[in-house]
Amino acid sequence: MNSLVEDWLTDEDRRSIAAVLASKALRFDRLIEISGLDPKEDFKHSNLRRLNFCGADLRGFDFTGSDLRGSAVDERTIIDDTTILEGAEIDWVTERDIQIVQLMQEVQTASTSQQRRKALETLEKKFGKTDHVISFVVNAAAEVTTIDAYLDFADFLPSGLQGQHLTKLCDAGVRAVTKKMSKSRARTGRATTTIFAVSAIVDRLAVAEGSFASDWFKSLAEIIDADTMNDKLSGTSVNINQRQIVAALDALYVKKALSSNSRKA
Repeated sequence: MNSLVEDWLTDEDRRSIAAVLASKALRFDRLIEISGLDPKEDFKHSNLRRLNFCGADLRGFDFTGSDLRGSAVDERTIIDDTTILEGAEIDWVTERDIQIVQLMQEVQTASTSQQRRKALETLEKKFGKTDHVISFVVNAAAEVTTIDAYLDFADFLPSGLQGQHLTKLCDAGVRAVTKKMSKSRARTGRATTTIFAVSAIVDRLAVAEGSFASDWFKSLAEIIDADTMNDKLSGTSVNINQRQIVAALDALYVKKALSSNSRKA
């Protein structure tokens, strides 16, 4: 064990870790019992995402305020009135989704765009672009903090997304673009430096095919065409900018909403 870690581990912590490592038990509740952790105290306000609760007896566990999204349950998992889930973030997955969840962990922890795209390719080869996979990837895209990661997800997701998926993607895209532009401006203190960030985004979108990214590019092209016509009338030159990139995402959402309303009518 790393000496730095050992410095802040108590003797009780070391005994708990040793007990878990020596155990052959796989059920979550049994591992907790072996470790000596307190189900009523030690799982509040914690990051418990993507845990395997299949077959576990969760009676008496207090998950108040914890993040349980992506954790797996099955018909053997026992949850009753003594399982406290107040304020917890919950998005259970089924046992058959565990492998998808594991691959999505690889996608989300990838340190480079190349690693992320490779992990997404593996995900598609094993499971295809099923509704489950699409939901996982949309949720991952909604949580990204960089435009590069967002564009990798946008290029993976299929064209023609609608409803909540589209809303999540558009909102996340606006956040990612805005953050990228702010960082570009902060680097030099000049707004003109954002042109390089804009160019990099457009270059990625331009080569996308049959994906959400290609939908975004088509929407951007329509906005640029309209702006070019206006610029010609006013005698000014056109430059692609942050406003247009964000407007293209907004236009995708508005267009789908209008299409949906017209079908209902």
